[in-house]
Amino acid sequence: MSADVGATLLLAVAYGGVVLACAVPLSRYLVAVMEGRRLGATRVLGPVERGLYRLMGTKATDTMGWKRFLTSLLVFTAVCLAGLMGLLMAQGALPGNPEALPGLPADTAFNLAASFVTNTDWQPVAGETHLSYFSQAVGLTVQNFLSPAAGIAVAFALMRGLVVRGTGKVGNFFVDVVRAVLYVLLPLALLLALVGAAEGIPQTFQGYETVQLLEPVAVDAEGNVVDVDDPAAVQTVTEAVVPLGPQASQVAIKQLGTNGGGFNGANSASALENPTPLTNFLQCVAMPLVPFALILAFGRMVGDRRQGRALMAAVLVLLAVGIVAVVVAESQATPQLAADGSVYTGGLGQAAGNMEGKEVRIGVGASALWMAFTTAIANGSSNASLVGMTPMGTLVPLVFIGLGEVVGGGAGTGLAGLIGFTVLAVFVASLMVGRSPQYLGKKIGPAEMRMATVMVVAPALVILAGAVVLTLSPVGASAVGEGGPFGFSQLLYAATSAGGNNGSGLGGLDANLPLINLVLGGEMLLGRLIPMAAALALAGHLASREPQASGAATLSTASPLFVTLLLVIIVLVGALTLLPALALGPVAEQFAGAF
Repeated sequence: MSADVGATLLLAVAYGGVVLACAVPLSRYLVAVMEGRRLGATRVLGPVERGLYRLMGTKATDTMGWKRFLTSLLVFTAVCLAGLMGLLMAQGALPGNPEALPGLPADTAFNLAASFVTNTDWQPVAGETHLSYFSQAVGLTVQNFLSPAAGIAVAFALMRGLVVRGTGKVGNFFVDVVRAVLYVLLPLALLLALVGAAEGIPQTFQGYETVQLLEPVAVDAEGNVVDVDDPAAVQTVTEAVVPLGPQASQVAIKQLGTNGGGFNGANSASALENPTPLTNFLQCVAMPLVPFALILAFGRMVGDRRQGRALMAAVLVLLAVGIVAVVVAESQATPQLAADGSVYTGGLGQAAGNMEGKEVRIGVGASALWMAFTTAIANGSSNASLVGMTPMGTLVPLVFIGLGEVVGGGAGTGLAGLIGFTVLAVFVASLMVGRSPQYLGKKIGPAEMRMATVMVVAPALVILAGAVVLTLSPVGASAVGEGGPFGFSQLLYAATSAGGNNGSGLGGLDANLPLINLVLGGEMLLGRLIPMAAALALAGHLASREPQASGAATLSTASPLFVTLLLVIIVLVGALTLLPALALGPVAEQFAGAF
């Protein structure tokens, strides 16, 4: 193991330690907030909270069964989708548009609206060249708060299903959303935005600025940057346009809410969104903070903190394996370059490893860590170009996304998916030892198994269906930068990112085409709403059951043995659904370059 790899892995341990140190008290705070306990913040935010309830026509004491909770979620999603889509199409006639950008076409607006409403944040167009300040701040940033809040509401509904005693009630969707936004996401985002603005991230409504370049550059006939004295140069460029706008506020919630959609097309590889080592560190730490806190909050909600620690152990094992694989892969050259010794990988610092697509100021190690976190946590932001990664460096993000948000996952949806896998593991383990399946005192019957299976399998089915449509369509073939295994990887990654509610993109794909916009937009909606509906149905069935007393024969779900079984179930399901597709893409590309 090289010194660079070792240093990067030590940095990963430091990241994990900081996240867990913050997640423990945040988990305690989350439970108190979502259960409506009186806190110090209630004195200030309580009147606002009650005012929002009156505006929505609901009460904090009004509880819902799972069907009403699901209906509220679907109506809420539909209203947000229609509102955001209309705003994007009409942005040319709306205020807050100093660059006079026109409205988006209907297919692009649908894709972008579906993306931000579902917490995916896949972006078919670059924000700084296609979206007004009003669209970014009022449209996208607002959804960056509401979509994770909806996921948190579903997660707590599922937790309540395991706690309540036969009432069938799982909480109030609108109350949960208000509390998640008001008491959790807004304060955290405000703190991170203030630090970001202090570090140099723009937070302004003034128009874009034109600045003089320190050294002129030139472009050739195809638009590639070349030296000024290059014979192929057709135009000399001496000025650049700097996109400004309310960026710090959007960057903060894009990271904390597991959203990932950047103000700029370059996302956090842009010096405007991620200008300093401190912002890179804080943004990377912010990604897993809320998902990890929710996993630990699960143990507090069910009255047994060992349960949360057991799930966290499974997540950390999967994340650690993925981090090591990505870091090792990116610390080496691509097979094509390594074959003839074109890249020297034995040195220290940023000169070593695969620097293609990496920001020199960030380097290989920090870029690899970010890529592991952003795909495991269903965030989707990036501080490097995915298209420049090695084939094996691409494989791990695909696996993380394709597993269905269980390696941390999105805010709320990650915990829900993890509980779905846990229910499957409980059922399998109970059958193996001849015990009646039950989880935390709640019996697991055929109805619960059906819902857990849907939660686990639906994302993979949506991903594979989208990949089939894109691969077989002439539009999909023409949208990729090249054919062969890498071209297939581009389409597979797009389908996986959309269906897995991640939002990151493997560069080189012309994503802003009507068919691709419709297919990926549909994937995003189905990949989020179907597992959520199954999770709420599971919550409702569990909430209607009376808990059974635990005895000596009760299966322990907090033991190392059960954690190992859970890991096996997760890996087996992922392997059975994704391995054939991965073999045609990144794996084939890796071996093609090795010979």
